[in-house]
Amino acid sequence: ESMRFMREELKSEAFSRKQVKQTFVDATGLANIAQNFDDKIYNTAYVDLDRGGGFYRKLTESVVRSIREARQILLKATDSGEVERVKVVQALRSIERKFDDALREEIKRNAPKEEPVAFMNGVPIVNKQEEFESASKVGMDSFNLGDVTQMKENMSGEWKLQLIADSKGDGVSFYNKTLSWQYFDTDEMSYNASGPAGFLKLTQTGKFDFDEELRIITRKEVESRGSGAFLTDLLGTSNLSGAMASTNLEQQILSVDSELLITRVVVEKKKFT
Repeated sequence: ESMRFMREELKSEAFSRKQVKQTFVDATGLANIAQNFDDKIYNTAYVDLDRGGGFYRKLTESVVRSIREARQILLKATDSGEVERVKVVQALRSIERKFDDALREEIKRNAPKEEPVAFMNGVPIVNKQEEFESASKVGMDSFNLGDVTQMKENMSGEWKLQLIADSKGDGVSFYNKTLSWQYFDTDEMSYNASGPAGFLKLTQTGKFDFDEELRIITRKEVESRGSGAFLTDLLGTSNLSGAMASTNLEQQILSVDSELLITRVVVEKKKFT
């Protein structure tokens, strides 16, 4: 309507159809589009989703459709030949996303509620709080965050390291041929750990704190023994990797039950607020 008014009522040449069209062509570069494509100024890409194509098959084979499927993949992935690495990474990412959603929901649900500011007939008028649809409803195909008490109870005991996926998801290291384990005593809040440190061996004992809101383990009062004990001091925690990192860095518990304990390197708290 504005353009029609300027063109028809004010008779402005700047809003003539020809001028507007030319301005649009100049602004978008349509006049030189063929030349731009020839010179590869524009980059194009497409995905062939033909069901007979190899890419479509690889794409669909890597999709993890439920938490139950993700869990079955991880239970099966005891060796590099059992499950494709990309499938393992997708399973871990699926659990990670569900955990983030469930934890964010729990933090919002437990946040201090607004106090009533008005009364009617001596009765406080309570504002209706936002209701959050549960992302952690119990079910075979849903993610159950669980309460802190149950998580600590499940975590107590001995755990053998099965695999580690790097933060970028480019690779998965399996530990079926290397013994690396840690033992948690959640009554005493203590732990023991043993595993490889390069070509050496590292054994550790100590205490740990457990952040009940974010499910984060922080180790303290650590005593290191074995031929690789000096490496933790030499490298520093920021340079640790592999099995050494899993027993020294802060870890966030994503999921734990009687068979699987899934953790990740701690993330910043602001992500969930």
